[in-house]
Amino acid sequence: MWMVNNNVTSWVEYGKSERLGSKAVHTQSGMVDVNPGVQKVILSDLEPGTKYFYRAVSLEVKVHQPYKVIYGDTLFSSTYIFTTPSVSTRQFSFLAFNDLHSKPQFIEEVVKRESGFNFAMLNGDILGDINSEEEILKYLLLPFSNYFATSKPFFLTRGNHETRGAGSRSLSKYIDTPNGKYYYSFTYGNTRFIILDCGEDKPDENQFYYGLADYDNYRSEEAEWLALEVEKPAFKNAAFRIVCIHMPVTLQPPADGIAVHGIVDCSQKFAPILNKARVDLLLAGHTHKFAVIRPQKGITNFPIIVGGGPVNGKDNEKTTYTLVEVSKTGVNCFLKKINGDVIEMVKIKK
Repeated sequence: MWMVNNNVTSWVEYGKSERLGSKAVHTQSGMVDVNPGVQKVILSDLEPGTKYFYRAVSLEVKVHQPYKVIYGDTLFSSTYIFTTPSVSTRQFSFLAFNDLHSKPQFIEEVVKRESGFNFAMLNGDILGDINSEEEILKYLLLPFSNYFATSKPFFLTRGNHETRGAGSRSLSKYIDTPNGKYYYSFTYGNTRFIILDCGEDKPDENQFYYGLADYDNYRSEEAEWLALEVEKPAFKNAAFRIVCIHMPVTLQPPADGIAVHGIVDCSQKFAPILNKARVDLLLAGHTHKFAVIRPQKGITNFPIIVGGGPVNGKDNEKTTYTLVEVSKTGVNCFLKKINGDVIEMVKIKK
């Protein structure tokens, strides 16, 4: 996926060497795409565990009439490299970030230091309130593409701030998920991932939603999907099962006695399903206070790592990221400060 600011038709040139040699286009109902804005091309014949070279190409369409098309300039991206995961992968690592609130700058030094990671999990509130589509480009697509996303993918978990503002309703066209929804699942190597969408944190009838929120019903629909998902062989037969959601999901009553509606609703609808599903790890954020919540049988049957944030002057010490290393025999999780110092480690054995 990439962006253009003019009317174009696009394709991807790719191959196992810098000579490329293969070409992929995107068509709908027999028509090759011609449009400005988001360009999306799917490569469907890739081999597992293989290095590929690729470049994106866009050809300007200056005139598009029924019997006449005039082309303009052809623009080529640089040539980039990515490697497809092998179906037999038993060792990989990923980075998890949360609550950046449109301040992604520190990510650059992290991905350089942790350069061996295979992908990144953007676990909610990466953006602040989305007032315009331009903010999606400025604070998500451009920086992360510059940091690593031309060669390593990221998976987005929607946070409550990514539901706010006029631009929030356009977020889905700038990212891709396996099922086109904000809650989805995928397998990477020996591990099954479930990505859950927490929705908003306040009741739907809150005055500041102005009647435009329907998250209680949405989370009920999501819970029905989750109950079916954890019964699938891909989940049950995985060596490890990891869940990502922006808000922590636990049946433990809040320590301060204050129940936030979104967290309560997510916990009541999702936690009973996850507690029965042999989940190994849940990654969360939202609270802006990093924490490791150890398993408590019947309350939370799996460890939860809550990332801290946001980056904001004196609060930099509260900002964290998580490095997760998966192997044949276990999962090692490192909750780290942005300078790389380990705050706490969680070990999960097979």
